[in-house]
Parts: sequence; structure tokens; C-alpha cells
Amino acid sequence: MILLTSNAEQIFWLGRYLTRVQYLCAAFPFVDDDRALQYSKAFALPAYNVESLNTLIINPESFISFHQQFQLIRNNILDLRGVLDKQSFASLQAQMKILVPNFTYICEVVETCHEVFQSEQEDIFVFYSLGVCVENLDHALRLGESSLHIFKEMQWLIDCLQQKGWSALNKPWQLLKTDFNQASFHQFCDQIQYLFEVDV
Repeated sequence: MILLTSNAEQIFWLGRYLTRVQYLCAAFPFVDDDRALQYSKAFALPAYNVESLNTLIINPESFISFHQQFQLIRNNILDLRGVLDKQSFASLQAQMKILVPNFTYICEVVETCHEVFQSEQEDIFVFYSLGVCVENLDHALRLGESSLHIFKEMQWLIDCLQQKGWSALNKPWQLLKTDFNQASFHQFCDQIQYLFEVDV
């Protein structure tokens, strides 16, 4: 199957959104004020302790909330009708029909989505994994966590993408590996976005 660039971009962002929610599922509810404050500062959230951060995360109007993230995931998946395996799409579509899901249900759906994309054909898997890795790098950079294992996985993806004509990623990737900081990370992300826009 030839994957359209627009579909590849949606799959990439699904990888990011799903990974973002997985992190949120693992951390919520926050019970330590220091950790809540660290998380809020890292992601520039208007919260200053456990109570305000937990309230923000469950507020359906908040951009960081489970509800808002679920809507992004749902919309992207529905747009991939005809791209995903029919059986996989039908399964995901059924789970997305819950109108007001709670965070426990959303976390379960996110895990199911992740499993589906991990088992999809190579092109889908590669762009999904790219989104996952980029989100993992973003998370590690913001919170000062280890990124060694993420870089190893990303190297494999860069090699795969070069075979698909994405050789322009190599220079910003080398810079990112040499000096992992906000500037090099954003340059790498900008190059990914550029390649989606020019339809390589």
C-alpha cells in the first residue's frame, strides 16, 4: 500500500497523542506537590500543586485533559478509514463511540490503539513509531529523564525513513544526537513537519 503524506502525518501525530496520554495515565492522579509542580512547569501548565493539576487534567475544557486528548485521537483515527486494516479500524471505531468516557476507559482505549498500530503494516508502523519516539524525546527533554533507549530506537527509524526518501532528516538528527537540547529538538521536529508539507 502506498501511504499518502497526509495519512502519514496523521499517523505520526497519533503516535504523539497516544504516547502523551500514556504518560498522563501513568502519572494521574498526582499525589505529590513537588512532582505536580515539576510536571506543570515542564509542560507550561497553569497549575501549582496536586489539586490544581489534577483538576486541570479532568476538566473537559482544558487542552491537556483526558477528554480533549481523546477527541484528538478519535478524530485522527476516524480520518484513517481505508488506511488501517478493516478489522482494526472497526474495532477502534467501536471503542471511540463512547461520548463521555472516563479517564480509566480512555487509558484502556489508548493501550488498545497502541497495540493495533504496533501490528500494522510497515509504513504505518514506521510513521506511528516516529511519532512515539518524538513524543518520548519531548517528555525526556522536558523532565530531564534518560533518553538513551529512545535514541537507539530513533536511529532505526531514521534508517528506515532514509530508504523512503527522507534523507533530509539526517543532518538535524546528527545535531540532535550531538547536542540534545530544546533548540536541536525543535529543529528536528521542524524538519519532520517540512517533509510532510513538501510531500517527499
